[in-house]
Amino acid sequence: MSAHEPLVTTQRSKLRRRPDRGSTDRRVIDAILDEALVCHVGFLDEGEPVVIPSSPWRIGGWLYLHGAVNSRLIRHVASGAPVCISVALVDGLVLARSAMRHSTNYRSTVLFGRGELVEAAADKTAALMRLIDKMSPGRSGAVRPPDAKELAATGVVRVAIVEGSAKVRAAPPTEVEKDKPWTVWTGTVPVALLAGSPLAAMEETDGAPPGVPSWLAKDWPLQTT
Repeated sequence: MSAHEPLVTTQRSKLRRRPDRGSTDRRVIDAILDEALVCHVGFLDEGEPVVIPSSPWRIGGWLYLHGAVNSRLIRHVASGAPVCISVALVDGLVLARSAMRHSTNYRSTVLFGRGELVEAAADKTAALMRLIDKMSPGRSGAVRPPDAKELAATGVVRVAIVEGSAKVRAAPPTEVEKDKPWTVWTGTVPVALLAGSPLAAMEETDGAPPGVPSWLAKDWPLQTT
C-alpha cells in the first residue's frame, strides 16, 4: 500500500459511533502513531483475550514493537496471528454546562493486522535505533549500538499499517437550550504530555542534555469559551 493511500476499512474496523469524527487518512494516522509513547496490543492467547502495553514506533508503512525475545507479546505478533493495536492521545478536558455533555478532546487510532518478525541483525539494529531517535532526536548517532548478545535477547516485530481508522474530537463543549440557565464555567482545559528538566544519572555525565521530540515541548495556554 502506498503511504498516500487511505487505510482499508472492513466490517471489523468500520466506525459505527460518530463516524463524522473518523478518518482513514494516512497522514492523520501516521501523526498519531508518531506521537504515541504507548500503545495497547490486543490478541487472543489460548482462547483468552489479552491486552499488553508497548512502546510503538513507525518506519514508513510499518508499526514496530520490541520486547524480550521469549515474551508473550513478541511470540504472538511474530507468529502472524491477528492483533488489534490501539493508541489514544488526550488533548483536553471538555467541561460543559450539562453533566452528560462533558467529554475529552482526543486523537486515537485502532489498527488491525498480522505481524512478522524482524530477523536480520542489521534490520533489527536499524529499527531499534529509530526507536532511540523517537525518544530523543539524533541520539542514535551518539550511543553504543546493541551487540550480538543484546540483539539475540531482544525481539523486534512489525505490523503493516493497512487496515484501521482514526477518530478525533477537537471541539468546544456542546449545549442545548435547557443547559443555558446553569451558571457554571464552560470551556476546554488543554492537556498535554510535557517533558521535564533532564535528570542526569550521575553527578558527572558526558555530553549536552538530550533533546526531546517537539510534541513533548508544547506550550499550552488555557483556552476558554
